[in-house]
This record gives sequence, C-alpha cells and structure tokens, in this order.
Amino acid sequence: MDQNQDLKNELQQDLRDLQHDIQQHSTFNTDVWRRSVRRHVTGLYRLKLVCSIFIIIFVVVITPRYFYYNLLPWWLIILFDLLMISITIYSLIVSRGMRRPDMYSKSGLLSLRESVKRSTTTPKRHKAIIYLISGVLTVLLFIYFYKNNPDMLSSKLAGGIAGLLAGLLVARRLKKHYSNLSEEIDELLKEE
Repeated sequence: MDQNQDLKNELQQDLRDLQHDIQQHSTFNTDVWRRSVRRHVTGLYRLKLVCSIFIIIFVVVITPRYFYYNLLPWWLIILFDLLMISITIYSLIVSRGMRRPDMYSKSGLLSLRESVKRSTTTPKRHKAIIYLISGVLTVLLFIYFYKNNPDMLSSKLAGGIAGLLAGLLVARRLKKHYSNLSEEIDELLKEE
C-alpha cells in the first residue's frame, strides 16, 4: 500500500513538473510572439513615418521649383501641396497608437488593434473627399498641360498611370501586412 502511495505521489509530482514546464514554454512562446508583433508594428510605423517625411520633403523641395520656373499656376501647386500634407498628417494621426505599443496588457493590445484597424480603413466620407479633390486636381492638371504644352500631356499621362498602378500595388501589399498584424494581435488577445 505504501508503495502505491509513493508511486502516486511521484506521478503527481511528475505531472506538476510537466505542467510547470508547459506553462513556462507557453509563456516563453507568448513573449517571443509579443516581441515579434511589436517589431512588426514598429516597422510598419517607421515605414509610414519615413514615407510621410519623404512626402513633406518632396513638397518642400518641389514647390519652390514650380513657383520659380512658373511650371504650373500657383493655385494648382498650393492645392496639390495642401492635399498631400493633409493626407500625410491624417495618416500620422491615425497611426499614433502604433508608435509605442503596450504589448503586455489587454487594454494596450485592444488599443493597438484599433490603431491598426484605423490605419487600414479610412471612413467613406474622408475617402470620398480625397478622391474627389484628387480627381479634380488631376483633371485640372491635364487640362492645363493640354492647353499650354500638349507635347508633355502624353508623358504626364503615362507617368500618372504608372504612379497610380505602383501606388495601388504598394497599398495592396501594405493592407496585407496590416491584415496579418491584426490577426496576430487577435491571437494574442485570445491568450490573455
């Protein structure tokens, strides 16, 4: 009888050790996963920040050149600059929750998931306004080149189409990254 009790105690101790090992392994994997998601989030935020800085530098460098050489009417340049700057600022405001994500609390993960969601989904009203203004500016630009310099119209049209296609490709890839990130955050929330 004593032998059975000793065997039972030994098996219970082995079971507790195994449960402890499994818990440590699970915690280790969760921590590694959290760090991986954090790197992914900060990488996407830095990419967005670099793109925003590039757009601002582009606006600051190109605008004086267009004014100096009188390449376009001043009102068209200013409208284009305002559009680019407003899109950039909106993008940075929406993604500010991705700057320093809190990966170890449920509220931090929920906030991060909301920031990722806002970064990929633009409200329909905001998107419609941007599309409308962009479309009007594009039409005005093509009318201007058609009236003043018809030889450049075909090259500008080709460049515009190429830029649009490249932008759509980049947007699709970024949306896929944000979707994967959102799924990873959801999995971390399930473990909380």
